[in-house]
Amino acid sequence: MGTLKDSLNTAETRKKILFTFLIISLLCVLTLIPVPGLNRSSAIAVAEDWGSVGLILDILSMKAFESISITSLGIYPFLVASIVMQIVTLAVPRLRNLAQMGDEGTKIITKLTRIASIAAAVLFAVLYCVGMRGAVTTSINYWVAIVLSGVSVAVGSAFCGWCVELLNTKGIGDGLTIIIVAGILRDIPYEFFKCFVDARSLGLLSSILFTIFSMLLCISLLFLIILLNMGEKKIRIIFSKRTVGMKQYGMQNQVIPLKVTQAGITPIIYTLTVTLLPSSIIAMVVPGTEPAWAYTWKNLPTSPAYIPFFIVFLVFFTYIFAMMQFNPFDMSSQIKQNGGYIQGIKPGKPTSQYLMALYNNLNSADCTYLIFLCVIPMALSFLPGFSGITFAGIALALLGGGFIEMKTLLDNALKTEEEKLKQAGKDKRRKNYNK
Repeated sequence: MGTLKDSLNTAETRKKILFTFLIISLLCVLTLIPVPGLNRSSAIAVAEDWGSVGLILDILSMKAFESISITSLGIYPFLVASIVMQIVTLAVPRLRNLAQMGDEGTKIITKLTRIASIAAAVLFAVLYCVGMRGAVTTSINYWVAIVLSGVSVAVGSAFCGWCVELLNTKGIGDGLTIIIVAGILRDIPYEFFKCFVDARSLGLLSSILFTIFSMLLCISLLFLIILLNMGEKKIRIIFSKRTVGMKQYGMQNQVIPLKVTQAGITPIIYTLTVTLLPSSIIAMVVPGTEPAWAYTWKNLPTSPAYIPFFIVFLVFFTYIFAMMQFNPFDMSSQIKQNGGYIQGIKPGKPTSQYLMALYNNLNSADCTYLIFLCVIPMALSFLPGFSGITFAGIALALLGGGFIEMKTLLDNALKTEEEKLKQAGKDKRRKNYNK
């Protein structure tokens, strides 16, 4: 709360927060605009047949999917395009060199990602219309209605991707996390109301107590998740100094904090996106619950077979994104080049071994934490009475991790503003001195 208060007291940061709130509010309003060309009641019935795929798409679209809105696909096409572009960037040497060129290369990669997201929005809009072909309105020509609905959904999805970019550049940053957290927060009241309705068979008083207990349990777990995300391992790096004449040269000693959850919530987002892709395509192309194999694929995220796939991809993405945040080889070489050493560790090979062991330990702890938090509710959902908690762990992990990431972004923005004010003060004093 202190960070938020300080941010609101700073003019530039306050503008970013208000802009972020404006974008989220606009996306919420768009969820109320229905897809033209579709019979809404028939389309809702078709969407219900998409199984657990629809549950995840509903979160990624801020509840737009279940209301058959023009933003029904939400940020899912943008996520798919971003993952494809990252894989292509790593695979193609020319793009990999562009990514290492700094701001100019980043701008080119961002532009290519934008083009890929528009193409993905068009592709998924076509698949969406294929899935909704039985819900097309009969008041106008069939092909006019299907084209109108496809264009509307494509534009809505492309607009969601554009909003992500706007939040990255003009908002407080990390638009994907902000939109996903907003989608989860919007879904919370409905989930607790559903919990209350499901417990009505126990009696009114019991259902109220059960709902209150569920709320307290979720709040406690959320605080625990936030504490785990705030956990750090601090490394003290000492740099030796050279004496030349009467002066000493060398870098100042540093304390580098390494978070226990180095990868953040990105592995969960990417795991959901990749593992959901086959199921979402099948759900769109094969409407209804027949044949049996299509029904199985549509409900794959809520089946026991999904858990091994989820764990494998979660561990893979956790190690990949942790390496992006903390590369032990690069850190070891930088310490060596600057004539430094880690306190209590000999320079050279022992430093490399220590950093590699630290990297493995932090990632093991991160993977264990994410697997337990996300998979235990999935496993419990197969027990009678727990069918509604399949994605509860994932939602809490995204919510807690998202709060920490947004706090970090606000802290960085405040530091940037403080540095600008200090620099402006120095420039003013220098100007007065020159006069």
